[in-house]
Amino acid sequence: MSRIVGVILTACCLLTIVGCSQYDEDYQYTPRPVVADIPATQPQQPPPVSTSVTVIGVRYDDSQDQIPPSVEIRFRVDNNGPDSAVFYPSTLELSNAELMRFAPAIVRPPDPINIGVSQSAYLTAFFPFPAGYSTDNMDLNSLQLRWRLDIGPRPVGQVVNFTRVWRSYYDPYWYNPGPPVGFYGGVVVVHRRW
Repeated sequence: MSRIVGVILTACCLLTIVGCSQYDEDYQYTPRPVVADIPATQPQQPPPVSTSVTVIGVRYDDSQDQIPPSVEIRFRVDNNGPDSAVFYPSTLELSNAELMRFAPAIVRPPDPINIGVSQSAYLTAFFPFPAGYSTDNMDLNSLQLRWRLDIGPRPVGQVVNFTRVWRSYYDPYWYNPGPPVGFYGGVVVVHRRW
C-alpha cells in the first residue's frame, strides 16, 4: 500500500513541476528577433552597431528572483565599427499601442555597458507592468521599445516594434463550419410521364 501511495505522490510532484512555466503562453511576439542597424556613414561599410532584440515573453511574478509580472526582452548588441560603443540600460523605454509606458526596466547590473570594437554584449531586461495594470486590463497587441547608445562621441537612439502573434487552437472534436455562404438549392429533375 505504501508503495502505491509513493508512486502516486511522485507522479503528482512530477506533473506539478513539469507543468509550471514562468511565462504566460498566450503572449508571443514577432519579429523574432528584430534587427536594428545604425546606418554606416560611408557606402559599402557594414553598420557600425547592430542590435538584435527579441521579446522572450510575458512573465508571471517571480518572488525568488524578485521580479514582478513583466515583459522580458533580450538584447544582443554587436559593435562592427571602428569606434567603441556604450549601451545605456537606463534609457530603455517600453510602451504599448496606447502609448502607455511600462515601469522602468529591471536590468542587472544597471550600469552602462562598454562594447569594444568587434565585440558583442548581451542583456536581459524585465519591464514591470504599470501600477494597477496587468495582462487583464492592458493592451499588449503591439509593443514599442526605445533606447540610446553612444558610438564614439555620437549619441544615437533606436526604436523597434513588436506585434503579438495570436495562436490558433485546433480541437479535432469540435466542428463549426461557420455560416453557410453562397448558393442554396440543388438540381431539380422533373420526369414526365408519356
